Amino acid sequence: MSYDRSQINLTNCDREPIHIPGSIQPHGAMIVLNDNGLVSFVSENIDTFLGETNRDYVGAELSDVVGGAVAHDIANAIAKVGSGQVAGVVLKAKLADGRYAADITAHRYEGRTFLEFEPPASTEDTEVALHLTQSLVRRVDGLKDFDALFKAVARLVRAMLGYDRVMVYRFLHNGAGRVVAEAREPSLTSFLGQHFPVSDIPVQARKLYVRNWVRIIGDASFEPVPLVSMLSDGQSPVDLSHAHLRSISPIHCEYLRNMGVAASMSISIVVDGELWGLIACHHNTPKVLSIPLRVATELFAQFLSLHVATIENREQKAAAAATRSKLEAIISGVDPTDPVEATLQARLREFSSLIASDGAGLWSRGHWFSFGVTPSDAAIPDLMSLIADRSGRQIWDTQDLMAETGDGTEYGSRVAGALAIPISVSAPDFLVFFRSEEAHEIEWAGEPKMREQAEKAEGRLTPRGSFETWREDVRHKSMPWTDADLAVAESVRGYVRDVMLSHNDATEEQRERTEEQRRLLNSELNHRVKNILALVKSIASQTGANADTVDDYAASFEGRLRALSFAHDQTFGASEGGELKGLIDAEAKMHRFSKTPDRVSVTGQSVGLTERAYGVFALLLHEMMTNAAKYGSLSVPAGRLDISWEFTENGDCRVSWIESGGPEVYPPTRRGFGSNLIEKTVEHDLGGTVDIEYPPQGLRAKIVIPALHLRTVAESQDAVEPGQTSPEIPVEGLDVLLVEDQSLIAMDTEELLVTLGARNVSVSANVNAALATIASKPPQVAVLDLNLGTTTSEDVARELGRLGIPYVFATGYRDGVNIPQGFSDVPVVRKPVSADTLGRALSDALNEKSQSN
Repeated sequence: MSYDRSQINLTNCDREPIHIPGSIQPHGAMIVLNDNGLVSFVSENIDTFLGETNRDYVGAELSDVVGGAVAHDIANAIAKVGSGQVAGVVLKAKLADGRYAADITAHRYEGRTFLEFEPPASTEDTEVALHLTQSLVRRVDGLKDFDALFKAVARLVRAMLGYDRVMVYRFLHNGAGRVVAEAREPSLTSFLGQHFPVSDIPVQARKLYVRNWVRIIGDASFEPVPLVSMLSDGQSPVDLSHAHLRSISPIHCEYLRNMGVAASMSISIVVDGELWGLIACHHNTPKVLSIPLRVATELFAQFLSLHVATIENREQKAAAAATRSKLEAIISGVDPTDPVEATLQARLREFSSLIASDGAGLWSRGHWFSFGVTPSDAAIPDLMSLIADRSGRQIWDTQDLMAETGDGTEYGSRVAGALAIPISVSAPDFLVFFRSEEAHEIEWAGEPKMREQAEKAEGRLTPRGSFETWREDVRHKSMPWTDADLAVAESVRGYVRDVMLSHNDATEEQRERTEEQRRLLNSELNHRVKNILALVKSIASQTGANADTVDDYAASFEGRLRALSFAHDQTFGASEGGELKGLIDAEAKMHRFSKTPDRVSVTGQSVGLTERAYGVFALLLHEMMTNAAKYGSLSVPAGRLDISWEFTENGDCRVSWIESGGPEVYPPTRRGFGSNLIEKTVEHDLGGTVDIEYPPQGLRAKIVIPALHLRTVAESQDAVEPGQTSPEIPVEGLDVLLVEDQSLIAMDTEELLVTLGARNVSVSANVNAALATIASKPPQVAVLDLNLGTTTSEDVARELGRLGIPYVFATGYRDGVNIPQGFSDVPVVRKPVSADTLGRALSDALNEKSQSN
């Protein structure tokens, strides 16, 4: 089960498999179930929770190990959190005939179910957890800048959780971390303002921080508890990525002990799926945070991450707005009859004032124009070639041109750093800002290097042994380019490209129309974001006010956000809203089982909802489905739900909701947020009505959506016709070329292609790489992202067509509006791509080729 730590050295530290340690921390125990629900692994200390000795648990039913009642509670906890890796929670479970109690978290991952047992939380912890998230959220919600926010977070987290030291890290552009806020016990040394090198948190550890937002180390000197039995041949290692009890790398534990830390907890700050920062909690003695407090802390981490993203977006938007105002003043005097190069050259001094710099230059069609401090003319061609290679037509920056070029004569003092902005969609032309050397000191928490020491004649990786402040005298580099600088650069790129396109492709009237469309789009986006943030805040507040337990709060809050997210995904790309039946089917899908597929009946003719109505109805539908599953007809196997709709004489849509076969129904005795949402949103937001009755045999409701919120819809192009089934493995055994410039989308699509039977998937991020792949090893079929940043995949499509290789387009645009001429007969799938849709498109492309042959 465990891996060989003796092989860890300076060359492979970033590849240490910390997600499969084969052991756990000793403050809890673990049971791992296989996909059949049978015990496959247990931690050696499981007997301390179950009260048995020398029993062979492997192969047993869970109910035989923990008792039928607890096994039932665990199954319900897992069902409540759905298919993700979020853990369900069972508090104070009675084990071993009630002689032992434990708090249990349960989650599923890669076909296995992980049960983590810990001593039950105290009554005080449970009560604190109920109010912890709400208290933290309320105290930081009004803070609108990072300094005030992080100071408050460090102070509040320490006060709430009781750690000796709480630090807030913010990761810098180079991956290193800086302590931006700290709250500590007065006798401890301060790390405020100090930097920690990127090597302190290896790549694989950063990935786990994104997967698992809260990580506990109860005792940095712990002895790992192994999982048994041993892995059999061909059996995959036990991946503990989402387990709170996961054993910790001995390298990291030694690192903590060198800092004088006995216990720690980390709380992730995740923005746009990336690790943005960390809240690091240290304690001088062993300390374990109970499960209820961890659940509350994780909810706060998710709120804080959203809050950080909002502040960051606000700051970047303010910087961009200021730049936009300056750019408008610069561009306003442009004569449309002047050549673009002359326009930019004449205003180079004005452009250089937009970003703090010592000089600027314009490289256009092989000619160089400069102002202020810039490299010599002789060095420019090589520098522009380097920038073109490094940037890939994206904004590129460096504070160390000497290291990038290897030229210590030209760079490192007078010119040390550069920020390059591509200004053309068809040529490697750039607007470049330069900075001179800015010698300065950086304070590190110890020397920012790991050392390999000889120990018993074997190389061994040793964490940094000293955390005394170490100052580095930084030379030959400029001050780094900040996120605000990059936001300004993005605005400059957009405006300069607009000028070039305007000169080449547009009349004055077209330019005015384009600018008006830009303003309208910005206004609409701003309006939507504000509405969504306000709605999320309201849902969080109201859900917390009506929740009885942490589990109740987490499940209700997550479900309501999921419903909101689904409606948002369906409507964000356009203003038409969505189709009623598709919305109901999506929500009902989780309640239809293979043995009783007709327990939820959905009937009615095709009708579309406007964007406003779609969002309102999505939330209402989720609340009613949730209530039916918890208390109504869908809470029992024999229950049934019939949903139908019809048009009234005046064109309104009347939706009928009838539950039957469930528990006896009684009118509610109190009204919560869900009840108010169901009965008031349709009336308040849409001007419709909701009438609910509570006969004993089952709840009945009539929901009227006014005609002004309805629209006709065409049949979805992605829908499967009745009787039609999408092929399961349309590319079985085939070599597939995938051209996609977004790495995360490429990863997802590659997994779909493997699921659809692909033997080998070659991924290319740009046209040149794709053409090289085709030349060296032609694929048998291809999936092409039509838009690749500033270019398209048309050249790749033409080469595939020349070779007779079938392919499909993938695009984020609707209705194929941007398909180039000559490619109208190519199958198209819309992003985000589903397996069914992609499978049908690939089958169509392959079938068309076979028919043509």
